[in-house]
Amino acid sequence: GVMLALGIIEVVEHLGGLKAAQKLLSPILRPILGIPGITGVALISSLQSTDAGAGMTRALYENGQITEKERLIFSAFQFTAGGTVTNYLSSGSALFAFLTVPTMWPLVVLFLMKIFGANIMRFYLITVDRRSAANER
Repeated sequence: GVMLALGIIEVVEHLGGLKAAQKLLSPILRPILGIPGITGVALISSLQSTDAGAGMTRALYENGQITEKERLIFSAFQFTAGGTVTNYLSSGSALFAFLTVPTMWPLVVLFLMKIFGANIMRFYLITVDRRSAANER
């Protein structure tokens, strides 16, 4: 799991995949979550494995590819329903027979709540920055 994910990120980075992801995904992820597109591979991994997403996020931070604030926002996204797809399809499948809505809708709600949670952290960080700037004056 985690070792494979960290190995994959090294290979992807060596081949220039992270820079390509940054260019392609930044216009999407920056306005929605406030994080750069370089986190795209870690984001996909975090939907499948909580540990892989955390390890990849740590590697991005330690390599200076994301800031402390971006790491906090991204961690809030990951923390809300960790390993979303894997857990939904494995644990949630027991309840699929009882759903009165298409099985896609609960997954959509999970994704929306992940985005909502990340933006709560984003708003909190903006508020703290404004307060600290006002206190410095």
